[in-house]
Amino acid sequence: MPRDLNINKNTFSFLSELQHAIINTTSTRIILDFCNCKFSHAIFTSFIGALLHIASENGKTVVYRSAHESAVQKYLKRSGLYNYIVNDEISYINDNAIPFRCINMDDEQIQAYIDNILALAPITLSSTGYELMFKNLYEIFNNSSEHSNAKCGVYGCGHWMPTKKQLVFSLYDTGIGIPMHIKNRINYSFSSAVAIKWALTAGNSTEQLTGGIPRGLGLSDLKEFVRLNKGTLNIFSNDIYYNYQNGIESIEQFQTSILGTFIGIVIKADYDHIYIAK
Repeated sequence: MPRDLNINKNTFSFLSELQHAIINTTSTRIILDFCNCKFSHAIFTSFIGALLHIASENGKTVVYRSAHESAVQKYLKRSGLYNYIVNDEISYINDNAIPFRCINMDDEQIQAYIDNILALAPITLSSTGYELMFKNLYEIFNNSSEHSNAKCGVYGCGHWMPTKKQLVFSLYDTGIGIPMHIKNRINYSFSSAVAIKWALTAGNSTEQLTGGIPRGLGLSDLKEFVRLNKGTLNIFSNDIYYNYQNGIESIEQFQTSILGTFIGIVIKADYDHIYIAK
């Protein structure tokens, strides 16, 4: 693994190539060696943990190796990924974690997981704001778990970083991917970049009504919240990496595609405002 896994196109490109190599290698045992890695951003934990199952589905084993008592090893323990992998009776997960897990939960468990995210978020939401944010996150979870056709599972992880005063959360499904899903359902002539922009437009959804409830607001409302909060939204799906930060969108297309869709958000602590629904 490289020295630093930061939120930038180089890291996302590396991770896409890594996943591709794991799926296509003829080796049956793969070692992910973090011994020279000095920093791995919390946003990548769901993706890194999912590699365990992706390898298994392809008849391979992944071993995670890290230097003893290194910063990376300590974080893998605090995040819950270590306990998930080794099934240690001692829990190393700290109170600031939204623990790594495979999202094969029932509806009540998903709601409790989202409540955990919002409880750790360093912001104040009005009751209507809380309800809206909850619904948007639920839609994203629901799309990942029910509509992505994830063959190797759906994974979530997050952490409140008190030093940086940020909440980081990511959700990764191993399904069809947003661009491909939109091309199949809406317009196959769309490029991957156009498909991502379509998905981020309020009201656009491949499932316009479910039980009479409007769909397609999850990502667009999340983007709007990130804009107000001066946070960060990252989407990595198929061959497209989308980043929204400081009011600026950037889109990169990679030669190597990933399975499904990765969504990562960084929420900044805001003790001066109350977020309300429009």
